[in-house]
Amino acid sequence: MEKEYYIVEGDTRVGPLSISQLSEKGIEPTTLVWTAGMADWTRADNVAELAPLLANRMRINERESAFGHYAQPQQQAPARPYQQPQQYGAYNNQNQSGSSTSSGNWKTLAIVATVCGFLFSCIGGIIGIFAILQANKAEEATRRGDFYSSQNSWSSCKTLTIISFVLTGIGLVFNVFYISSIISELGAL
Repeated sequence: MEKEYYIVEGDTRVGPLSISQLSEKGIEPTTLVWTAGMADWTRADNVAELAPLLANRMRINERESAFGHYAQPQQQAPARPYQQPQQYGAYNNQNQSGSSTSSGNWKTLAIVATVCGFLFSCIGGIIGIFAILQANKAEEATRRGDFYSSQNSWSSCKTLTIISFVLTGIGLVFNVFYISSIISELGAL
């Protein structure tokens, strides 16, 4: 069976397409493509199987223009990767650089900060709740494949968790000081 590819035209995913159908579409080297087994979308000129197709296309473009392949400026690839088709189950928990976007440790720390915050400082506990909500938002964005939003939410979770711990620490110091002053007053009686 011939390999089938998906391409991106504008903001729309098109496919599956055979190599002959890709040839009819006239894909460019900068066209984003994906097929089963690929980790993420990539430019067509990065796929060895499409090199003959692109070589033919470049010769046609050079004949059509007096300036050869320099006539048109290179198109920029979209800033966000496109999700792979769900029929292949191609879910990838990695961003474009290949590093994992999951930050479960910050969610755990946010929960600890919330519990400690309510023990020693109510405001620390409240901010901890917001940190947990940001962690949940980040996990949902990761499930959707929206790594940009995921990273932003993890960053917010981290910041809110740190603030919660700082306020909890201040509350702990205040409570220790307050309890020690009560004990010293009782000892004076």
